[in-house]
Amino acid sequence: MALLLSLVAAMAPGLLRLELRTDGHSLVPPEDPAIARDRDARQTFGLKDPLLVVVESRHPAGIFNPATLELVRQLTRELAALPGVDPQDVQSLATESGGAFYPGSFQFRPLLEPPPRTPDRLAEVQADVEAIDVLHGTLVSRDRRATAILVGVPGPSDPRGSAVDRTALYHRVAALALRHETASDHLSVVGAPAAEALLGEHVLADLALLVPLALAVIAAVLWWACGRAWAALLGLAKVGAAQVFTLGLMGWCGQPVYLTTAMIPVLLTTIGLADEVHLLWHYRHRPAAEPPAAALHRILGELAAPVVLTSITTAVGFLSFLTSAILPVSRFGLFTALGVLFCLLWSLVATPALLALWPDGIPAAGPPAGSAEQPGRLLRLVHALTARPRLTLTALALVTGIAAFGIPRLIIQDSWIDNFSPASRLRRDTERIDRLFSGTHVLLAVVTFDTPESRVPVIPAARGPLLAGSAVEALGRFEKSLRAHPDVGGVLGLHSHLTTTAFLWGGRREWTRAIVDNPSWIYLHVRRIGNVRGTARRTELVDDGFRRTVATVLLKGANFQKTAKVIEEIRRLERRELAPVHARVELAGDLAVSQAMIPAIVRTQTGSLLGALAANVLILSLLCRSWRRGLACAAPTTIAVAWTFGLMGWVGLPLGVATSIFCAVTLGIGDDYCIHFLERHRAAAAAGLPRPARVAAAEAGPAVVTDALAIILGFGLLLASRVPTNRALGLLVVFGLAGACLLTLAGAGSVLTLLDRRREETR
Repeated sequence: MALLLSLVAAMAPGLLRLELRTDGHSLVPPEDPAIARDRDARQTFGLKDPLLVVVESRHPAGIFNPATLELVRQLTRELAALPGVDPQDVQSLATESGGAFYPGSFQFRPLLEPPPRTPDRLAEVQADVEAIDVLHGTLVSRDRRATAILVGVPGPSDPRGSAVDRTALYHRVAALALRHETASDHLSVVGAPAAEALLGEHVLADLALLVPLALAVIAAVLWWACGRAWAALLGLAKVGAAQVFTLGLMGWCGQPVYLTTAMIPVLLTTIGLADEVHLLWHYRHRPAAEPPAAALHRILGELAAPVVLTSITTAVGFLSFLTSAILPVSRFGLFTALGVLFCLLWSLVATPALLALWPDGIPAAGPPAGSAEQPGRLLRLVHALTARPRLTLTALALVTGIAAFGIPRLIIQDSWIDNFSPASRLRRDTERIDRLFSGTHVLLAVVTFDTPESRVPVIPAARGPLLAGSAVEALGRFEKSLRAHPDVGGVLGLHSHLTTTAFLWGGRREWTRAIVDNPSWIYLHVRRIGNVRGTARRTELVDDGFRRTVATVLLKGANFQKTAKVIEEIRRLERRELAPVHARVELAGDLAVSQAMIPAIVRTQTGSLLGALAANVLILSLLCRSWRRGLACAAPTTIAVAWTFGLMGWVGLPLGVATSIFCAVTLGIGDDYCIHFLERHRAAAAAGLPRPARVAAAEAGPAVVTDALAIILGFGLLLASRVPTNRALGLLVVFGLAGACLLTLAGAGSVLTLLDRRREETR
C-alpha cells in the first residue's frame, strides 16, 4: 500500500500541468495535407479566424439610425483597442470606405465619417452600402436589420497564435459586447473562436458534474451489491487513485486535455471498478464459517485469471486507438489503457491489502439467496431464456438480422455546431445569424496559376498570371457559378473585389463594373483595393507575385455532407473554368480541415475495431490455450457492436468524431462479461458438476449484471452532458454494453446449455 500510494503521490503534481485544447485542428493528423495547405494559406495571405460581433437593431429603419451606427463606431474603436487584437484585423462599416473622396485627395472617406446623425447623411450612408455589393451578407444582413463587426483571431497555425489566449480574447469581446447591449440593439458573438472557447468550458462543466455523479452511482451500486458501506469506500479509494495517477501522468508527459481525453475521468470511474465488483461480491458472499484470510486466498485464486484477462482485453480495446494518426484519439487510447492497467494493479494488490487490513475484519453474508437449484429472480430470468436455447438463439439471430439491415443506412456526419445543445445561446445565435447573413462557416478556395512563363503578363511594376484579364474573368465565372449552389451563401474573391473597386473609382457608374483586359489596369485596381478596403484586405486576397488568390466561400449551417457537395462543385468548376487558364484549387480554412478529419475518423474507427477484435481474440486464445474459447469470448460483444451500428442506421444517428469511439470502448469492456461467465462454466465442468451452464449463471451472473449495471449507469450519466455528441456517445455505449450482457447470459448461456445437453446425451 505504501508503494502504491507513493506512486500516486508522485503523479499528483502533474495535475497542475494539465491544459485544455479544443480547437478542430488538433483532431486532424498533423501531417495531413489539409493542415499543411491551411497553414500555407494563412501564412501567405495573413488570414485569421473571424469572430463576429453582430448588432441587430429593433429600430423601424433597421441599422440605418444614428444610435445603431454610433454604436458600431464605438464598438469598432474599443474592439481594436483590446489586448490581443490587431487594429487592422477589425472590420465593420466604420472601417469600410464609401464612394466619396476626402476633399483634394484620392483617399476614400470612411462610410461613417462624418457620423451620420441627420436624415440626409443617413440616406447617403444607406445608398453607399446598397452600392457596395461586397458588403451584402458579410457586414450587412440581407434585410438590413443587422450589421457585423469582424475581429480576426490568429489561428493555431499562425506564428502569433501561440501568444494569444483565444478563450480569454473571446470573453473580453463578449463582455464588451454585453456592456453595449441596449433595448433597441441586441448583440451576439459567434464564430469558430467562440465555439472553441465555449466548448472547452462545457467540457469542464461536464466533468465537474459527471465525475461526482459517477462516483455517487458507483458507490450506490457497490453498496447495493455488497450490502455494506465498506465496499463503496474501497471502490471510491480505487477510483480516486486511478484518476490522480492517469491525469497526473498526462500532465507530466505534457499532454493537453483534448475533447477525447476529457472523457477519461468518467471512463475510469465506471470501468475501473469492474474487477472490484467481482472481488467484493464474492468476498462478501463467502461462507460464514470460512476464515477471512482463507476466503481471500481462495477468491484471488479463482478470480485472478479472469480479472487479468478482462483488464488486458479492456486495455487492448483502448490501445487499438494507437493505430490512429489523430493525436487526441491515440492519446485517449494510450492513457485510458494505462489507467485500466493501473486499476488492474490496484485490484490485485491494494484491494486485497485493504481487505486484509480492515479493522475487526469484514463479516461474511453467506452465499447469495439464489443458487443453481434455488435461483433468485435474476437467475430465474436467465434460466427462462436458456431453458429453450433454440428459441432464444433464433430470437437473437432475428434481432441481429434486423440490425444488419440498418448498417448500410449508417451515415457519416459531423459539424462543430452539433457539439452545442439546440437550446444553447451560441447555437441559436449562430443559426439566426446564418439566416440573416451569407453564413458563418468559411471555406477558403486558394487558386494557384501555373501559367507557362512565356504567357505570363509583364509590366514595369509587376509580373504574374493574375495580371491577365482572361485569368480574372475565369475567376469571375468560378465565383458566379459557385454562388448559385444551394448550400453556398456567398463568395468573395478577386473578381468581385476588382469590379467593386472599379465601380467606386469610376464614380459609381454601373458600366464601370467590368474587368479591363489590361495588365496595368488590373495591377492598378488591385492596389486600389487597399485604398478602398484597407491594405490588410488586399494582402488577404492576392499574393505579391500575382500568382495566387483566395476566394472566400461562406456556407450556412455547414456540416460534413453539405460541405462535401460544395467541394464537389468546386472541383467541377475547377475543371470547367480554371483548368483552361492553367489554374488549380487547394482548399483551406476550418471547413477544409474538418473534411479531412472525418475520413481520418472513419479510418480510425475501422482500424481500432479490427485491431481490438483481432488482438482480443489472439490474447484470449493464447491465455485460454484454445482459439475456440477466444472466439467464444469475443463473439457476444462483437454482435453487440453490430447491433449498435444497426441501431444508428435505423434511427438516423450519424457516425461522427465523438460517437466513433464507442466501438473500441464496447469491445474492451463487453468482453469482460463472457470471460467471467465462461471461466465459471469451465470450472464447473472441470469439477464434474451437473448442468455447468446453470452453475455458471448462478455464480457469475449476479456479478456480471452488477458490473454491467454499474458501467451502464456510469455511461448513462453522459445523457446529462451539455454536449449533445457526448450524450449520443453515452447512449451508444449503454446500448452496446446492455447488448453484450444480454448476449452473454442469454446467447452464450443458450449455446453452453445445448453443448451441456449434447455431452449428457453422449455420456
